[in-house]
Amino acid sequence: MHKTETVTVLPGVRFAYVGTEEYKNASFAVGFKSKTKRGASSCDLILSHLLFRTSADYPDNRRFSQRLEELYATDLSVQSVRFGDFRASVFQATFLDEPFAVEIPDFTRTVLSFVAGAILSPASDENGLFPFEETEREKRALLDRIRGIKNSKTAYAHARLSELTSDPRFYDVPDYGAEEEAEGVTPAAVRERYGTMLYRSEICFVYAGSCPKETVLSLVRELFAKILVPRTPLSGRPRMPRRAPHSPVLRVREETDGEQAMLGLAYRMPTGFAEKGSECVPMLLAVLSDAPMSLLFSEVREKGGFCYSIRALAKPSERKLFVLCGIAPGTERRVERAVSRVLSGVRVGRIDDSLLSAALSYVKMTLTTVFESVEDTVGFVLFRLLFDCRIDPDELASDAERVTAQTLSAYMKRVKPDAVYLLTPRGDGENG
Repeated sequence: MHKTETVTVLPGVRFAYVGTEEYKNASFAVGFKSKTKRGASSCDLILSHLLFRTSADYPDNRRFSQRLEELYATDLSVQSVRFGDFRASVFQATFLDEPFAVEIPDFTRTVLSFVAGAILSPASDENGLFPFEETEREKRALLDRIRGIKNSKTAYAHARLSELTSDPRFYDVPDYGAEEEAEGVTPAAVRERYGTMLYRSEICFVYAGSCPKETVLSLVRELFAKILVPRTPLSGRPRMPRRAPHSPVLRVREETDGEQAMLGLAYRMPTGFAEKGSECVPMLLAVLSDAPMSLLFSEVREKGGFCYSIRALAKPSERKLFVLCGIAPGTERRVERAVSRVLSGVRVGRIDDSLLSAALSYVKMTLTTVFESVEDTVGFVLFRLLFDCRIDPDELASDAERVTAQTLSAYMKRVKPDAVYLLTPRGDGENG
């Protein structure tokens, strides 16, 4: 893992520096972290995309994009990141590192100035609001993404399982919000959320590249001076309050259009991120569905022919394990029993050494890719800083080497069934 130096600029404002000449590009990101607020997800996402499409100096997307091309095709990205009951809007620029930008003096300053202008000086109408047409365009794009989730049975089943197993007081639809929520977004609402983001959020800046730390920190202080005011840091680490365990297992059946069905199985894991035993989580996922000839694929899909697709995935921040199965209508009970047999095999230590070795290779490969690019490096450092997530990929890979069939057996014995969700064609009966 790259050495990271962190500076507290002001209460609630931090800067992290990763000095490296390993890449030809440099990267700079700023994240605004706040508590998850129910009903604000759609507005926040529309806001973040509006900010990185235009600015006061480049008030339409054509001129904004043309300026990016002039800056050696600098790449901008924006995302909304959720971790437990915290959420962050993240803005990132990846650009040519200073030694390679020979035609533009002070190139890092030029790029960071462009980024600061896009975030702090957005295009606005005569009333100081975000332009109506731009807001409507982003709203339509967001509605398309939300409807796309509903049209994808796997994504929809995953979202519903998350909702069913979370405390309803804190659950919010990940990333996008609900359709009716997005339709109600107005330029005035976006402007209000913009002020909240700038002045009430915690702020984290991260830079990775060869420019000296003092130079980049000085640029941050100068270019982002407008929002560098003390703020109250959010207390506590991210958490996801959970419902009380379901006993018996919660079962929910929902009908939909189409001919295929989706079965989702949810389980409670004993550990999350950066906790004792958390190295078992990636190894368990690899053994179940990620490594070559993983158990769910080979036993349930290939040998048994019980489903046309199957995958295990986890939300370690919420201590959740999901198994999502694409099935023929009416076969849900057979598929559930087949999955249960696989998990029971892990529970008693029935894992071949060859599969365990393949799982370890997959986990190591996944962890090493974190630092293959400068943008991924900055993204990981920013994630750790924003959410106080004490994960070290090198340590996690080293710990994974010590995971055995017996280790996974002991871990699996503490994994408990929580919910079963069936998305099935209308009029289908449970005859599996």
